[in-house]
Amino acid sequence: MPGGGAITIAMEPTGEGGERSVTVAVADTGVGMDQEALARLFEPYFSTKATGTGLGLTIAKRNVELNGGTISVASERGTGTTVTMSLPCPPLDTRGAPEARSPAPSGISPPPP
Repeated sequence: MPGGGAITIAMEPTGEGGERSVTVAVADTGVGMDQEALARLFEPYFSTKATGTGLGLTIAKRNVELNGGTISVASERGTGTTVTMSLPCPPLDTRGAPEARSPAPSGISPPPP
């Protein structure tokens, strides 16, 4: 954010039972984007920066969607930008804890500490 600004991160759990999810919103008070940049934001190799690959948000969108979630961006020139991600949560067991996942296949060791 050229010239300073503020970043706000908010999280909100939603839903119940098997339909639980969490929504995370990251907002800034930076320069924002015009509608043309906003429309192309998730295109591979699109960037408004002089350096970089233009793949960051493309990869982020793919990863969020592969995990059953959604990602969206709202921005206004001169006001700032908000990125909102919603991801499903694992089901809870009868004690209210996330259900255990299957162990790693045999022969695979965890990485050393």
